[in-house]
Amino acid sequence: MNYYYCDTCHYCFSAKKFPDRCPDCGAIEHNGHAAVRQATDTEVKELLRIRAEDND
Repeated sequence: MNYYYCDTCHYCFSAKKFPDRCPDCGAIEHNGHAAVRQATDTEVKELLRIRAEDND
């Protein structure tokens, strides 16, 4: 599973393949670049931390 990040709405999510748009806000571009990009290690750690808290 890969993790991606939307620079438009700051949504971090997992997906099997690179999406063409953000599944949350629908953005395709942000400031002249693709809105969605590969998430950084820090962004992934934060997402996993939040998911773990939700499961508690």
